[in-house]
Amino acid sequence: MDLSDLIALSLCSKRTKNLAKTSNLKIESITAEIEQNVISLEMFVLGKLEKEIKFVVHKGPSMELHRGNRIEVWRKEGFTQSDWIAHFLSLCDSRVTLLKINNVPSIAHLDTVKQLFPKCDKLQICENNSIELTRAAVSKFLSLADEVRIECNPFDDKNHISELLSLNSKVLRLYNVRNVYKLKLSDLLMANSTYLNIFIARISVKELNRFVKVWMKGNRRFYRPKRIGLFLNRFITHEEVLRGIEYEAVDGQRRKYRLRRSDGKELLVLVELLSVAFEFL
Repeated sequence: MDLSDLIALSLCSKRTKNLAKTSNLKIESITAEIEQNVISLEMFVLGKLEKEIKFVVHKGPSMELHRGNRIEVWRKEGFTQSDWIAHFLSLCDSRVTLLKINNVPSIAHLDTVKQLFPKCDKLQICENNSIELTRAAVSKFLSLADEVRIECNPFDDKNHISELLSLNSKVLRLYNVRNVYKLKLSDLLMANSTYLNIFIARISVKELNRFVKVWMKGNRRFYRPKRIGLFLNRFITHEEVLRGIEYEAVDGQRRKYRLRRSDGKELLVLVELLSVAFEFL
């Protein structure tokens, strides 16, 4: 029995719902996307002929099932949008793998979203969100997600990027191709995520060199990041980044360099044409 058939059966009664729960469905991943007042759920199932299905849930007793080019409208009297979402998630007993905040009508609506999805592995805040909504979404969901990806870049002199870089997150990814993220030395020193990736970053080679020299001095004995990766908007060389610093090539490679501090701590610097990464050992 395919996933959609099993879910249809579960809607008939409490007994059939319990029967569906005991079917040992193995959901590989669940992606939930919020756009205006519509919530989409995409489910990927292991070991089934029907491996991917998508539910589009509007407000009210109806929802749409998308299978390839086919769209079926399901209706259950008395069901609300919250009831549909709760029903789907209860069947597979799975947390959401990816929660995408695409275009939410208001900040207040985020509270409803948080109630529907109290836990997620990854949070993605899409490009078309304002700084106010981005702030609110990060504040509400940061503790619920292991990884946060922010695709909007509304930062300026009043709304500085350091506000995000100082967040206490496990993985933080900033991604925007059309509007690059402007960085300074102070921003890198404020980084508080275990893993930080920025695509695309604008920072001078002088600032990158100063960052390495500050680390070499050992003034910051506790520095949380384990890895910082920057995809840049210009070409760089390792000679520029490591100017005036003693280093050694790792395993004869010309892109990876090891630095040792007087206290024994080590830093690996990986330099390619348009990117630089720092791995703190």
